[in-house]
Amino acid sequence: MNTAPALGYQDDHLHLLACAAARRSVNVQAAASVGELLDVIGHAVRGSAVPTLPPGRQDSAESGGGDSRRWLRVWGYDDALLAERRHPTAAELDAVTHDVPTVLHHVTGHVAVVNTAAGRALGLTFGDVLVERQDLLAAVPRHDRSATVAGVTEVLTDLASAGITACTDATHTNDLEALELLADAAAAVPSVSITAMVGADRLASLGGRGFGTTVQSAETAKVGPGSVRIGHAKVMPPHDDDTAIADLVSMARAHRFPVAVHVMDIDTLQVTLEALEAHPPLPNGTSTSEAAPIGPDRTEPDRIEHCALALPEQLDRIARLGIKVVTQPSFVTRRAQKYREQLSPTEQAWLWPLASLLRRGICVTLSSDAPTVPPDPAEWIAAATDRDLAPSERIDAETARRLCMGGGADR
Repeated sequence: MNTAPALGYQDDHLHLLACAAARRSVNVQAAASVGELLDVIGHAVRGSAVPTLPPGRQDSAESGGGDSRRWLRVWGYDDALLAERRHPTAAELDAVTHDVPTVLHHVTGHVAVVNTAAGRALGLTFGDVLVERQDLLAAVPRHDRSATVAGVTEVLTDLASAGITACTDATHTNDLEALELLADAAAAVPSVSITAMVGADRLASLGGRGFGTTVQSAETAKVGPGSVRIGHAKVMPPHDDDTAIADLVSMARAHRFPVAVHVMDIDTLQVTLEALEAHPPLPNGTSTSEAAPIGPDRTEPDRIEHCALALPEQLDRIARLGIKVVTQPSFVTRRAQKYREQLSPTEQAWLWPLASLLRRGICVTLSSDAPTVPPDPAEWIAAATDRDLAPSERIDAETARRLCMGGGADR
């Protein structure tokens, strides 16, 4: 099977800023145990491989203790794949990092472990395992804007080298400032077009810009190269609390935005479908308030991101509602061990549906969720065609390739 990159691939779900940050972090993806992970981190500390920020920068974390110009960022572990099947503890991090504030990011980006020095700087009493606490992690010192733009430019350059000509940034913390930064990076790599979602709770930051409009780069000040298209309103349910989904969907509807909901399990999917049924897209040409501009003269489909686990009857509802699914087949192969250990045979049959979606006429696009999985269309195609778990969900190579090149669910 020939899966060499070809022009026109699209990665319809990735995280550009996270990709750039991962490149500038200590990478522990290869660690097979907590011990190996700690060895890598300890070596980085001893070797002074600790990123520093320019002198004179003031950060909110500085008042919490420690030097805000000397933090260690580590990325890439997966507790489900470590020999111990657990997260490292803050105490274990303390033993190898000492007084260097350290943040250890899970490969998915949804969990982080902070050592005691970092915890205190962030206002905690001790280090801790943080789940979906971007509110705290936002205070961690970061590279300056120019360095971040350079990092995203590197990511876009690699996407272009892989034959990817368009991508959708699906980060739920995106706001206008983030989109302006992405637009600056886009100016340097015009061969890759960017659509960026905006957090459903951050739509007000757009200053009235609507879905499908553009945010321009300050470097070029023109539409086209150096611009980012505003995509769906991203709905990320709070950890262990799906009740906020309906409110976030309603918020997006008030701004005339279609939504893209993060769905990884059956319960979240159930709540999501109920919310989308209760809050359908507004009829064309209507507005909920003077502050909400009239959108394009059409209704854009909502999206479900991932759809990792779904009942057959839930797939029927997705089809009836006309929702698009943006999925990542690589997870089936990369996390096969985790799924075999944690899911029953019946649940395994419901994993990462693909053929079942297409049989129901549901629009599907494939993607990476980078940096969790590399933005490599050849890998997505191989996973979609050769998966071992739920083999009935396999599709043929030509169909898989088409789903990587089909225009994307945002277009």
